[in-house]
Amino acid sequence: MLTPWMHLRLFFRSFFLQTGWNYSKYQHVGLAFTVYPFIQKLYAQDCQNYPSVLQRYLENFNTQPVMASFCIGALLKQEEYIAKAKTVALHQERLVEWNGIKRSLSITAASIGDRLFWGALKPLTLLLALCAWLLLDVNFFETVSSYSPGTWEIWGACLAAFFVFNVLALFVKWKGISLSYFAPNNGCFGLTQFDWNKTIYQAKRLGIILSVILLLWGVLYFIHGWEKMLGLQFITRGVLVLFFVSISFMTRDLRIPNMYIYIIAVILFNLVCLFQL
Repeated sequence: MLTPWMHLRLFFRSFFLQTGWNYSKYQHVGLAFTVYPFIQKLYAQDCQNYPSVLQRYLENFNTQPVMASFCIGALLKQEEYIAKAKTVALHQERLVEWNGIKRSLSITAASIGDRLFWGALKPLTLLLALCAWLLLDVNFFETVSSYSPGTWEIWGACLAAFFVFNVLALFVKWKGISLSYFAPNNGCFGLTQFDWNKTIYQAKRLGIILSVILLLWGVLYFIHGWEKMLGLQFITRGVLVLFFVSISFMTRDLRIPNMYIYIIAVILFNLVCLFQL
């Protein structure tokens, strides 16, 4: 059933997973929209089953958008087993399995996706953009400068960060559908094909290295003239950096999502640069 053409259709439709998102059932509308071509083809000879089948996909569903591809492939594979059930008892048994897969896999995929894409790759690509700006002579340590960077320098780093993040996200989104669909029974729906923990660890380690580079670069810039060490700009930026580095180690104990810290940091640093504090 998962032909190359069907794979492509599911892939493009998965971009609308967040369509109709709400606090009642979250991504249920997007999930039903994504799988509709597959369901339509699978039950082409039994159109009376459309309402009940789609109703199952319109129940509560919520996971990380990129990792949702693993849920889609696994659920559609199980849907084939349901459609081929010869007895009512077997049909009910496979329905129970389908609901179990939907619930457990969505939670697992969300956990992996949040740590990888939101917790590691998003901050990492931001750091890559900042390092690229410095390499392109876009010195954001300077509040007043006679040098005016060109459009290519300004947007080049942004596009590079955008490209890196989305290439990785699109690769996982594409492969997740086929890996979970064709995964063997003991293959954890294709999730074991990647070493997620190692990837997350390496991404965070690279992020720490880039953070240290930027921090040292900034310190060297400000202490180039010793009189700047006592300046308001150096003190303000130094305090902010130390504050967010320190609180990042306490977010779990304080039960504060890392994304909120990230948003607050971006807003504060922009305000500091805007008012030249």
